[in-house]
Amino acid sequence: MNQIYRNKLIQTFQIKEELFDELYSLLQFKDVLKNEYLLKENDICSFIGITLDGSLRTFYSNENGEEINFLFHFDHQLEDIVFTDYDSFLRRSTSKLNIQALENSTVCLISYDNWNQLSNSSIYWQLFSKRMTEQVYFFAKKRIEDLLYYSPENRYLKLLKENPLLFQKIPQRHLASYLGITPQSLSRIRKRICTN
Repeated sequence: MNQIYRNKLIQTFQIKEELFDELYSLLQFKDVLKNEYLLKENDICSFIGITLDGSLRTFYSNENGEEINFLFHFDHQLEDIVFTDYDSFLRRSTSKLNIQALENSTVCLISYDNWNQLSNSSIYWQLFSKRMTEQVYFFAKKRIEDLLYYSPENRYLKLLKENPLLFQKIPQRHLASYLGITPQSLSRIRKRICTN
């Protein structure tokens, strides 16, 4: 394994270095091409993924067939690095989500069976699994609250402050969908902010 990726995983997930090889032995590394899918709607999500390089998006299609971006995944902070449909993963049910690479990316995956094997192997990994579950919940809750409690302009400003990398890497149409607005509305918000 690339030493940079190894160090990044140890640091991001705060894994004891002497225990890291237990996790590493269960990971599958994969290069993903731009626009390639890691998960498609109606499939069962059989993995938890980690973004090592590049970027991905999690999205769903609404009843009109429009793609709605729910999350973006990068390689720089815990909130963005992990991707999965945790509901589908845990319940072994079909997913309503799609996960797609926005650019050529490198990821690693741990399968459902390997995750359970790891989680059941020791107290340390049980607590690690619990912490990961809590993080997935908190990030999803935060995302929903942003959509419910903030106006589009305030969502834009909040996103700009919390995650400026999105504005460098993500096309405007995807950002607009993520913010719950049209690309035209996003342009107007940007123009209004720039003139103030």
